[in-house]
Amino acid sequence: MINTRLMKNDEIEVVANFISELNRVEESHIGYCGVDPLEIAYSLKEDLTDITYENSFLIAYDDEGLIGVLGFDADLENQRAEIWGPFVKDGKWDNASCLWTSMLELLPEEIISLGMFPNKENHRVLELAENLSFNRHSDQTILSFHRSRLQELEVEQLHELEEEYFPDIIQLHDQSFPETYYSGEQIIDRLNEERKVFIVKTEGRFSGYIYVEAQPEFGEGSIEFFAVPASERGKGIGEKLLSAALNWFFTFESIQSITLSVSSGNRDAIGLYKKVGFEQIHELCYFTKKI
Repeated sequence: MINTRLMKNDEIEVVANFISELNRVEESHIGYCGVDPLEIAYSLKEDLTDITYENSFLIAYDDEGLIGVLGFDADLENQRAEIWGPFVKDGKWDNASCLWTSMLELLPEEIISLGMFPNKENHRVLELAENLSFNRHSDQTILSFHRSRLQELEVEQLHELEEEYFPDIIQLHDQSFPETYYSGEQIIDRLNEERKVFIVKTEGRFSGYIYVEAQPEFGEGSIEFFAVPASERGKGIGEKLLSAALNWFFTFESIQSITLSVSSGNRDAIGLYKKVGFEQIHELCYFTKKI
């Protein structure tokens, strides 16, 4: 008999390990859910703030134990939710529809859009998205750079953002990434020892920036934004920015690799990352649906 109910506080470790086990396999992989159990547990406890996991994550049990997990990360301000899963054990996929129906009942009325980010090899979730009339919004290529390749990087002098260049980065960022999750001013306000902006200066002239964030307690780092003015492109500045960022990331001993997502159609960006030393590890699909 299948028992489906909301996840409880004392089940975080079990659920995090369950997600980790399935998310390491491409056939059950979901793009933004992570593979490290500690990181997954932290995300469940700390990142799900608008609707907590106790009210947004369902688990399914049978006589053999935990067989399925499905939940969502709600963004009430933007009226959308990212779907975590469904994560279902092999041979138990028939229970995914029950989990999905129960999860929909948990969605607050403010949510009008859903997003799913399965691996291209996760055929069961791809089929589920199609059956539920999700729209295939974009394909994403996931690339990774491992610490073991650090010696292959060009050694670039790190130029941290200085106050005199604040107007330059604000203008370039807001032009390059309009209406994104951080404005240029917000990036500057976020800067600390684990959030940095590095820039390239050409004869004192601002030639580009990269904004990066490290989470050394979880061995994680992310390249959030980088841009080069049109007049400075084709001069290798993007490579310098990426090399500088990677060299900084690996000053944290706990960070072993940097992983990022790029639109699969953006061949120039993928080529740039590969030129620096990133390797392609996954192909994902991003689906959205209005509800």
